[in-house]
Amino acid sequence: MHVLMVTMLAVGAFVAELSDEPTEHAMRTAFEAHITSDVQAALDFAQEVGGPEAVAKIRAAGTDRFEIRTFQKLDCTRSETKPGYVCGFLVDIGMVGGDLQSVLLGRFFRGSNGLDFSLDS
Repeated sequence: MHVLMVTMLAVGAFVAELSDEPTEHAMRTAFEAHITSDVQAALDFAQEVGGPEAVAKIRAAGTDRFEIRTFQKLDCTRSETKPGYVCGFLVDIGMVGGDLQSVLLGRFFRGSNGLDFSLDS
């Protein structure tokens, strides 16, 4: 009986490793990296257009900060046209101007630095 249990656990672990569907944790990390990149792009633009004073105003107002309070994976299906999975998820983001709660759909795919996120599904 003990041997059967160990064998079943090993097979289950092997099958789980064959699936490349992203985990909730990996999705959250990729989504947060995407938002961080977008914020940095906005700061870079402000720097280019308005100089250091514009960036300082944004930082002083706190509009460059956010906190992902809740992230819940809903469902994923393999994308038929592009690499990766199209996944739905519930997200609650805290920002200085108020909370943003939404159900989003996006594509999670393997990039050069791990899992990436894109709104194009």
